[in-house]
Amino acid sequence: MSIEYDFFRPRQAPASVLYDAFQAEALHRKGRDVEEWIRLELEAVHRAACSYAAEHGFNPPPMEDVIAAERIARGSVDYGSKWALMVAEKMTRPEKK
Repeated sequence: MSIEYDFFRPRQAPASVLYDAFQAEALHRKGRDVEEWIRLELEAVHRAACSYAAEHGFNPPPMEDVIAAERIARGSVDYGSKWALMVAEKMTRPEKK
């Protein structure tokens, strides 16, 4: 599916970047067991988040935040979008001092 027609794809970065990383990795699910593709999708989103954060001066999320957001999003019709938006929110939230 073209990203132009993906109803659930967030329209703004960084959420769109994270969603695209998830979708790109999800294309490789066939032939993998569930644990493997979940791990690889988590790693892909985490890499994308850390890279985007470094390039744009945001907070790189710890892997634990990426995992927690994925677990919360599971079962949602907008799973990928919800996951990406939650991680993006953590990244762009000002750090508490």
